[in-house]
Amino acid sequence: MLPGNKTLPTHFKPLHYALELNCLEIQDGLFSGIVKIDFKPELPSKHVFLNIRDIDILQAVVTTKADKKISLESQSYDEVTDVLILTFVEELDEEFTLDIQYRGTIQTNMTGFYKSQYTDPATEETKAMFSTQFEATDARRAFPCLDEPLLKATFDVTITAPTNLIVLSNMPNKSVEQLSRDGTAMHRFYTTPKMSTYLLAWALGDFEYIEKRTEKCIYPVVGQDSTEMQKLPVRVYAAKGKAMQGEFALDVASKVIDYYSSLFKIPYPLPKLDLLCVEAYSHNAMENFSLITFRPTALLLDGEVETSNTLSLQKIAYVVSHEIAHQWFGNLVTMKWWDELWLNEGFATWIGYYAVNWMFPEWDVPSLVMWKSHEVALELDSLKESHPVRVDIKNAKDIDQVFDTISYLKGCSILEMISEYVGPEEFIKGVALYLKRNEFSNATMGDLLGSVSEVCSLDVNSRLQDWILNIGYPLLEVRTAGPGEFALSQKRFLSTSRADATLSSWWLPLMLNNAATDQMLELWDKSATFNFPQDKLLHFNTNGLGFYRVKYEDRVLLQKICLNLNLLSSRGKIGLISDIQTTASAEDLLEVLSYFAKVQNPYDYYVWAVVFEACSRLQLLFFRSNSLRIYKKVISFVASVVEPQINNALSFLCNPSVILQDLADNRRALKSQFYEEVLLAAGKGSHWRVVEQCQSLFESGTVKAATRQIILVTVLTQPDTPAATFDTVASELNTATLAHKECLLSALGKVRNSRLFTKSFELLFRIQTMDVQFLAEAWGSNPYIRDDLWKFIKENYDRIVDQIGANSTVLERFVRFTLTNMTGFALKHEVELFFSDKDITSFDRALKQALEKIEKNTLYTEASTAESLEIKKSS
Repeated sequence: MLPGNKTLPTHFKPLHYALELNCLEIQDGLFSGIVKIDFKPELPSKHVFLNIRDIDILQAVVTTKADKKISLESQSYDEVTDVLILTFVEELDEEFTLDIQYRGTIQTNMTGFYKSQYTDPATEETKAMFSTQFEATDARRAFPCLDEPLLKATFDVTITAPTNLIVLSNMPNKSVEQLSRDGTAMHRFYTTPKMSTYLLAWALGDFEYIEKRTEKCIYPVVGQDSTEMQKLPVRVYAAKGKAMQGEFALDVASKVIDYYSSLFKIPYPLPKLDLLCVEAYSHNAMENFSLITFRPTALLLDGEVETSNTLSLQKIAYVVSHEIAHQWFGNLVTMKWWDELWLNEGFATWIGYYAVNWMFPEWDVPSLVMWKSHEVALELDSLKESHPVRVDIKNAKDIDQVFDTISYLKGCSILEMISEYVGPEEFIKGVALYLKRNEFSNATMGDLLGSVSEVCSLDVNSRLQDWILNIGYPLLEVRTAGPGEFALSQKRFLSTSRADATLSSWWLPLMLNNAATDQMLELWDKSATFNFPQDKLLHFNTNGLGFYRVKYEDRVLLQKICLNLNLLSSRGKIGLISDIQTTASAEDLLEVLSYFAKVQNPYDYYVWAVVFEACSRLQLLFFRSNSLRIYKKVISFVASVVEPQINNALSFLCNPSVILQDLADNRRALKSQFYEEVLLAAGKGSHWRVVEQCQSLFESGTVKAATRQIILVTVLTQPDTPAATFDTVASELNTATLAHKECLLSALGKVRNSRLFTKSFELLFRIQTMDVQFLAEAWGSNPYIRDDLWKFIKENYDRIVDQIGANSTVLERFVRFTLTNMTGFALKHEVELFFSDKDITSFDRALKQALEKIEKNTLYTEASTAESLEIKKSS
């Protein structure tokens, strides 16, 4: 690699890869390969630069277009950058083919070409499957390549494997040749279109599949010269005995392909789509071109659709829609470099939710997006240690750390904001133009915004420039300046210090609700004054579509909004709660929440989820703090919300389908989720009727999938939960389905009885690496275990790294989940000191953010405690 360069030199452009893999030794952890790369010279040179990792080069030779052989003079390898430099005896100045023979190792850390083990549901024997995970920079673990998104090429893949294995790749099988009587077959696949190396994929295993055809999307029959067209085949592949669990995902996939093809005015670009369930997976899914790989719980249901809880259905519908969106946005058109990852992930997140809302309007997806996407992004982006949406990537090893909330969720929120401003239909027309202009190529942020601007006849680039290139977002402060006159000002919102007024202003779409109609205004300056009829003005940032916080300096105005909550949409209510939670004290938040309790609507599920979440956070922060008064007020408030719903909630717990049977489809899902929230809150508060019923159902073994989480969490989070109960639940980890296992780990990490903490911690060393995040997240949200958790991390750090450190994504999540909710300046200093001599390369950004959140938590509790003491003195 040339000094100072973050990318490979571009004097040779790859045109085509012919990759032959010999997988006859994969059960022993080995494979071999031959890759032939066709190059076109841009500048003559003796040096060919490639990426490799965990690969041994056996031979390399060049053949020119004139069929001249040029031998290798020397080779060197940089372990830091994964760059192999092959130097040949002559300068290469015409098109040539580089022929490399190599050997590689099957990985076990869910990266590159790796092995997953699972238990066969029919025979209970341990089996293995083999698949790839190349994004962002792990194609180089499987074959020598130019492993950068800009360097697109076509691929021919040939795989030799035992005949008892099904072999899949991006394209359909061209031929299968039996090589010998000892059970060996060669699988040749059709040539791919131009694509980046990280999107190449293959898999081998004892698979079965179910298939469905699209209704509208058609494609030329592959391998034939005729003009015959066929409906696109869509398949769900899984280990034998599991494929039927993918029927819901298959139905979603076939519908969403037709939807996107129509929406983008570009047919699905490949001749088939396979969705593959991979048994060991550190992510939810990966959008490999036409062979999308999934974590089991993102593709398969534990039972029938009718008996599955809504959250499981929503997860599968969203993840499938997100990954299929990538087939256009990311695969067909790809960012030039990883600094614009948000172009891939922000858009796939936005359009994925858009598609789910089209398919399942009864789920109130806009409110789901507000809660699980928009607000999560605002939370992280309020930190000094956030990063811009478009982030400068100086080192390939830093790439994995930007697959985060900012790239996905802030990117989504910014696109949603501009879409709402120009109109979703016009915005999508601009996206379609962008895709058409850049198909099978690479593009930049400017290309996307330019296409949208052209269609909308509006300068979108100037409106979004600051949002994309700058860290953070503004706080909009609203003051009453006179009768019907409101003074607005903006400055950067920071959760750990005063808002920063020194930065330039953002373009703000104001989106006002004045009780009669919604209005869309713009604020370009740091401050401005607007006139509205005082008796009509209700709410700024209607539906929370603007990516900013609102602070009402006038308490009378805020009180007026709270007294008219019934006029706000669910999104508006969620935004209001979140704004108060982040800009005011705990006492003020509890006062606002009390207004919500008075207008309780059980079909506003997402609003109540945010209310309960806010209360859980207060309980987490003020547990064992100096302000027992706030903690008790939270407990009292939750009880006041829960108690009126207990009878219906308990009926739901015992027989979910009966209590919901008279409701229309568009209300059933939200009502069931509301009851789940009520029961979880009641169980957490040790409500005797809920605890008694959950224990009875647990002991009788009549736990339904729809209510499993409620029962397990309630039974395990009581102060007197016996060790025998913990052991019974933990023993189920050995035989549980993966969805059930996630449920079990979440509950086992929430134990309240201090005698069970050590048992909970030791689970980390028993479970698969892919499941660690569920245990870590439960620990991080458990106030009772917090002090012991930090002690456990310190005393077992080397053991933890040995267990999960081979997968940087899992280690990063572990650090983030376990540390984020801690409090205390002394603890913050202790954490900083502890990690000062550790290798934090794979999680340095997550650690910095966790430390800042500890500071934020501490400042919030101290300020709220001081205010609470003043209130107590004056009362």
